Order: sequence, then C-alpha cells, then structure tokens
Amino acid sequence: MGEQWSVMFIISQVFVLAAMIAFVFAALSKQKKNILFYRIPFMVLYGVSFALQGLWVAFGMIMFGVVTMTVYYIFESKGKAPNIYVLISFLATVIAINVFLWQGTLDLFPMGASLVGTWAFWQKNERTLRFSILIPTTIMIIYNIFVLNYMGVAIEVFIQCLQVMAFVRYDVLKKESLIKDIQKNNRSPLSEGE
Repeated sequence: MGEQWSVMFIISQVFVLAAMIAFVFAALSKQKKNILFYRIPFMVLYGVSFALQGLWVAFGMIMFGVVTMTVYYIFESKGKAPNIYVLISFLATVIAINVFLWQGTLDLFPMGASLVGTWAFWQKNERTLRFSILIPTTIMIIYNIFVLNYMGVAIEVFIQCLQVMAFVRYDVLKKESLIKDIQKNNRSPLSEGE
C-alpha cells in the first residue's frame, strides 16, 4: 500500500465515506430493483477508494460488480430473472479478473466476496439477498483489516448493521405482523359467540 497516511490514502478514505452515505439508500430499499439501482453509485465510489490505494483486485472485483448490478437491474426492470448461464458467466469473469490482476494471496478475499455477492444478487428473493450480503461483507472486513483500510472496515460493519436492520424491518417484523394479522382475522366460529 505504500506510505500509510499518504495523500492518496486520505483521499481514498474520503471516497469510502461518500460510498457509505450512498449505501444508505440501497440498504433502506425494500424492492430488489431499488437495492440494485442504489448499489451502483456506492460500488463506484468504493471501487475508486481501492484504486487510490493500489488494491487492483479489489478495484476490479467491485467495478465488475457494477457491471453485474447493472445487468441484474436491467433484468429486474423488465420483470425477468437472469438465468443460470448469466450467473455462471459472471462467476467465471470474476475468477478471470482475479487471475489477471493477481497481486498476492490477500486477493482471494475480494474474489471470494465477489463470488458470493454475485450469487446473492442473482437470487430472486429479497430476503435471501439481504441475508446473503452478510457473507461478503464479513469477508471484506477481514480483507480491509489486512490492508489497513480503516474506513473500509467501518463501511463493511456499517453495511452489516444496515442489512440486519433491513432484514428485521422487511422480513422479521413483516412476518410477525403477518402472523398477527392471520391470527386476528382467522377466528374460529366458536370464539365469535363468546
């Protein structure tokens, strides 16, 4: 990474902070289409932060993530789901980018996060998507610790917190509310006469 507190490093941390702000919109979105749409500017800003630090595999993985988000967004906008061949081609591309930009064993972390993230966003179910995002963020927390990207650790923890909040808001509480509504509306005929 070079000198830890260089001007480029400080600028990269500003880009991470901007990415964090951009991510709020994605995390607070309920529909997959909006989640995909708002992740694009987040990923561009976050990717630039890695480029400024010379972390080229992380940059490549995130920039290819922008491509996958865009393709998934187009499919979602048309009410369609990408088939298994789209997923396989994306996963193969992630591996090829990693091989091409390889700098060392730490590069396995962004590649692993990208592979899991690509699979997660391929899912049709928003609940599975929200839960699955916790895996690549955990991988990236570990990576960011190793490369001393402090704001990267902060953004990944922030993403996890927002994902858990969204999961509780849209999935857990919605499910509890649905159960209460069913229980309230499905009284037995015997209970009505009491």
